[in-house]
Amino acid sequence: MDHHLEKFRDWIEHEGAEKAHFAGTFWFVLSRLAEEDFAKNVGLQTVGTSTVPLADSQATVVTADRAGRRSSVTFWHLPFHRERQLHFVFSLASPSKSIKFVYKLLARANGKAHLFPIGHTLTKGCVRLSSAYSFDQTQIVRGVSYPSRPSEGGADINLRPGNASTFFSKLEDERRVLKLARMCAPVGQDRVCEFTVSRIGYVSYHGGEVRPLLDRILGPLTEQMAASVKPFEEAKGRFVELRFQEPVFTDQSSYGTVLGALARLPRTTLALIHANPYFHAALTNYEDGGEFDIFITNSSTIHIQGRGEASPASFLRLHNSLAEVFREAEVGLESPTQFTLRDLLEGHV
Repeated sequence: MDHHLEKFRDWIEHEGAEKAHFAGTFWFVLSRLAEEDFAKNVGLQTVGTSTVPLADSQATVVTADRAGRRSSVTFWHLPFHRERQLHFVFSLASPSKSIKFVYKLLARANGKAHLFPIGHTLTKGCVRLSSAYSFDQTQIVRGVSYPSRPSEGGADINLRPGNASTFFSKLEDERRVLKLARMCAPVGQDRVCEFTVSRIGYVSYHGGEVRPLLDRILGPLTEQMAASVKPFEEAKGRFVELRFQEPVFTDQSSYGTVLGALARLPRTTLALIHANPYFHAALTNYEDGGEFDIFITNSSTIHIQGRGEASPASFLRLHNSLAEVFREAEVGLESPTQFTLRDLLEGHV
């Protein structure tokens, strides 16, 4: 693997140096499928030699528009972290072109594979690629965000470029949700790495020294991803708590925003059970059969209880949909309160 990884590093750096608008994109996919089953479900075919060094298989997704014009994007599977639920696919087309194709690729798995969203905390963790340089020495070349409250109006906003400290402070002060950040990080004397991190679930390399970025992707970033999904893996029989930093459910009008966030999830049905004196909704995800009860009983916490075999990916999609509206929450687990017959008879329930 080390020899092949070194060959891959050399190749991608050469491509980035040769092409003016290069975007070698790593797509992060969460799936409980074993490697062989994942390949079979999404249609990956083993390759002997590949355009992309290190790749062990590939799949091409083809679409046609109404006029019959065909277009395609090829995705290569990179054999990283076989023991984890995180799979890597790689593309060379621009992310803006690739996004609909990667969704089509993963749709082949019938709800068993999803892009892993890269939220604010994970993005911020990518700013420093070298411990020799401070956080504010990384420059944000481009940033796109939107308001964390729909009532505030506005859509995507291109934030003014600048150093990372100023950029993230402004983002947090204005309570905006980060969609995309293109960064230029120092990695050595007169050496930089330029890359993009997107909330959708990808990191694109554009140019410069790639080794520190790959070390970040294969080390801290994927370790933090694995840690962030762990509560969802251990949720059976317990409530998942989403604790927001500030009171966001101060009146019943905020419940409508919650419903809107949940209703955006594709291939799901949503039913409001009641909203007084507390909020309770039921959601079913028809992609993977996940069923959830969602409760709000105070101004800053949502409790989610999965029924049956709700998958970590299903939990993650639900969490991400809420985080896109209310910003990120701290995730924890809570066991349901147990009551006895005496509690019932004495009116304690």
